[in-house]
Amino acid sequence: MKDNLLNLLETKGDLPPLSDVLLKLENRVNDPNSDIEEISGLIQTEPVLSGRLIKLSNSVLFGGGRDEVHNLDEAIMRLGMKMVLDLAYTLELPKAFKKSKSFDHIQFWKHSLGVAYLSRSLAVHMNSPKEDLEVSYLSGLMHDVGILVFDYLVPDDYSEFIKTMAESDRTLSELEIEKFGISHSELGAEFVGKWWPVSETVVKSVRRHHNPPPQKKIKPGIPRLVNWANQIANNNDMKNGLPMHSDPLDENLFPRLKLSGEDLNEMVEKTKEGVEAAHMILKR
Repeated sequence: MKDNLLNLLETKGDLPPLSDVLLKLENRVNDPNSDIEEISGLIQTEPVLSGRLIKLSNSVLFGGGRDEVHNLDEAIMRLGMKMVLDLAYTLELPKAFKKSKSFDHIQFWKHSLGVAYLSRSLAVHMNSPKEDLEVSYLSGLMHDVGILVFDYLVPDDYSEFIKTMAESDRTLSELEIEKFGISHSELGAEFVGKWWPVSETVVKSVRRHHNPPPQKKIKPGIPRLVNWANQIANNNDMKNGLPMHSDPLDENLFPRLKLSGEDLNEMVEKTKEGVEAAHMILKR
């Protein structure tokens, strides 16, 4: 089954592509010669995207509480071009995949948004290098994309698989490997690495977001932070819509992050409040 899935990944011609505006925006943001006017002009070709970006820039997650911005140039100035690209992914990715008949599409993306924000929050807390901080949000947002790829490539088989999950106390990855020979983490990484123009760190984070913690007490990189962000979300009523068994929080999380329970609760509450506010914007 694994070989069949990987072959479909290579040959299936109608795999969900990124939108044209997102591909163009990716190129412009990563071009050191681009400026705000170019980025703004490109986004304004998509009025819905433009309006939602302005609203998100005023939301709790991305700047709410400061003076309200009223136009796209102000939003880009507040967020920075990299964050604007991240929010464009937030708005465009849910449209790339059809809504699943097997699980709650809305809950899936709310979970992904929560993990994205938590991943970035943890990276900020850990004073991660700039290059890591810039990919932390997107790494979290894409971490579960393999579930969508399963649902896209073998919808009937994956639907039947999901129906049996509630009967088991084993993890989603364990059950996927037993059934399909590959987990959503590996399948998602193969898909993202082949078809989407993202950094290697994002691909590694998708692949490793369920890996056990390393034995050596090294400073956690983005894949580890995404792992912890996913655990935090799953243990605080921000699951991905599948009837999955969630492991308890890694006991090493608090000392490794130098994070108190009070700090974590504050981070979680801000994330949940922000995800709900962003959801109201996204569904309009």
